[in-house]
Amino acid sequence: MPMAVEIAEARVKRLVNSGLLGSCRPRERLLQLENQVKMIDETSLRKLESFFSALGDLTRLRIVKMIAKEELCSCEVMAALGLTQPTTSHHLGILERGGVVTSRREGKWIFYRIANAEIRSFLEKSHRLVGDS
Repeated sequence: MPMAVEIAEARVKRLVNSGLLGSCRPRERLLQLENQVKMIDETSLRKLESFFSALGDLTRLRIVKMIAKEELCSCEVMAALGLTQPTTSHHLGILERGGVVTSRREGKWIFYRIANAEIRSFLEKSHRLVGDS
């Protein structure tokens, strides 16, 4: 067993023995935690990681704030934010792969909108959470 795991297990044992977790044995607590880890759905976590990574950039947050108000063509996003076409496409692609926005093509033009009502609601709640309207 790696030393880091031994140290972590020793800390959990001390925590349990301190009485702060109620009455359980250290080995039982470690088994509970191991079972919780086994129940984590990696696919769902990867989707969440992609979603939150898409929102983890100031430029993409600006784009999302604009698109949340109305469906926009990529050229409108470019013009409004002063971005180049490759940079705009890069950011919109990340937002689309993250499930934040969807696109539709109309001839040469590509329009972007918030992917669905749940994401729109999440974004609105997020703004309220940090005190932004």
